[in-house]
Amino acid sequence: MPSFSPDSLLAVRFRNARPGLELVTIVDAALPVALLTAEVLAQDSKDLPLMEEFVLRLVDQGVNSQRGISGMLGLPERMVDQTVADLFHSDSLKWAPSAQGADSGSRALRLTDRGRVTVQKAAAVAPVRVNQPLVYDQVLWKVAPYYRHTTLRRGQAEDDGLIMLPSARSGPVDDSDITAADITALLRENGTTDREVLQVKTITQAPSRRVLPVKILVYADEERSEIQLGVVVDGELSHAHELALIGHGGAKALGITVAPPPERPVLEPDLERARVPLQEVIQHRAEQAAFQLGAQSPTPAPPAAPQPQADEIRAIGVFEHPEILDEALTHARRRLLIISPWIKNAIITTTFLSKLETRLARGVKVDIAYGYEDNDTKTDPAAVRKLNNLAARHQDKFTFTRLKSTHAKVLVYDDVWVTTSFNWLSFKGDPDRTYRMEEGSLVRNRQITGAQYTRYLELIDEQRR
Repeated sequence: MPSFSPDSLLAVRFRNARPGLELVTIVDAALPVALLTAEVLAQDSKDLPLMEEFVLRLVDQGVNSQRGISGMLGLPERMVDQTVADLFHSDSLKWAPSAQGADSGSRALRLTDRGRVTVQKAAAVAPVRVNQPLVYDQVLWKVAPYYRHTTLRRGQAEDDGLIMLPSARSGPVDDSDITAADITALLRENGTTDREVLQVKTITQAPSRRVLPVKILVYADEERSEIQLGVVVDGELSHAHELALIGHGGAKALGITVAPPPERPVLEPDLERARVPLQEVIQHRAEQAAFQLGAQSPTPAPPAAPQPQADEIRAIGVFEHPEILDEALTHARRRLLIISPWIKNAIITTTFLSKLETRLARGVKVDIAYGYEDNDTKTDPAAVRKLNNLAARHQDKFTFTRLKSTHAKVLVYDDVWVTTSFNWLSFKGDPDRTYRMEEGSLVRNRQITGAQYTRYLELIDEQRR
C-alpha cells in the first residue's frame, strides 16, 4: 500500500467539507505569531486534596476527634470519617491516648511525622513570580496553544513561498492584550492544570518575526466563480481563522484565483483506451488513505524501498504529483528525467538537492531541462544557480539544460513515465497564485518508458540553447 503525503491525507479528510464545491488545491501558508515571555504572579496548586488539608490542619491545631472536625467544618461525620481513613492509609494520621482528664480509654487523632511535614509544606505555599513563555496568534490577536519549536522565521517562510496570512493589527503585542485568565485558560488547554496565574506583571516580545506553518484549502464551484478558503491549523480546520480571513477579504485579498483545468496531454489511442480514469483512481486512493489515517502510528517507521510493481496506465490527480516526484527523488535506481517550463526556490530546497545528490552518488543518470521563451520571469535565478552548481560537481551523471521554449511537463524515472499539465519544479512559490485541477497520466512499462525517455533526450538536445 502506498504512503500518502500530508496534503493527500488532508484532501481525503476535508474534500467534502464544502458541499457543492470542489477541493482544488492545498496551499502552504504562514500564520504570523509573536513569541512572548510573560512575567506573572502564579500559584501552583498542591497535590493534597482540599478536604485532607483541612483535616490535617485542624488536627495540628488540637481538634483531635472526628466529631470535633465535623463540627468545625460543618460537614457530615461520614465525610470526615472517610477522609480520616484515607489519611491513616497514607500514614499521615495515627491514634494516641487522649489527654489526662478525658474519658478513660478514649483516643485522640495525632499527626504522624509524615503528616506534620505535609502540613508544613501546605502552609509554605505562596504565590511566586515566574516567566511564562507564550505564543501569540496575530491573526486572532490572542494567546494560542502552539508550540514554539513548530514556528519558523518569517524570512525562511517567504523564501519557501508560503502565503502570508494578514495580521489583525500592526505593531507589537501590548501588556493589556493578555490577562491572567487568558494565560490560565491556555495552560489548561495545554494540559497544565496545577498552575493558576494571578497577575500579569510585564510582557516581553522577541524581536524576530515568526510564523506558524498552516495549510489553506482552496475550494471552488464548477464555474470557478465562487472561491472559499479553509484554514488548517495543527491538523484541524479552524473556523475562527476562516472568519478572520473573510474579514480581510478572503481569497481576493490573498491574490488566490482558480482557473478552469488545463488540457491534459493525450496519450496514444491504445494507451488512452487502457488508461484508468481519474475518478476511479481518486476513489481507490481515498479508500487506501482512509485506512492509513485509521492506522497511523505516532512514530512512523522509515519508508521501505518500493517493491517491483506490475505495469499500469492510469490517471494521476493534483495531490498525487508531489508524491510521485518525491518517490522519484528518493527511489530512482537507473535514470531520472524532469522537464518543466519554470523552476522555483520553493521546490529546489535543501531537501530536494540532498535527495538529488544521493541519487547521483548511487549512479543514477539525471537530466533536468527547463525554459519558456526568452524572458523566464517565472523562474528563480537562485534555483537555477543551485542546480548549475550541482551539475558542475557531477558532470558525468547530471545534465542541466536551458531550452529555447517548452510547454512539456514530463517526469521519467526507471520504468515510469508521467506526462501531465503539472509544473514539476514550480508548483509552489508562484506569486501568480492561480490554481487549477492538474491532471496527468502515469505509464509504468519498461518498453514504453524507454521509448519516451529516448524521445525526450532527443527533444532536449534539439531545444538546447
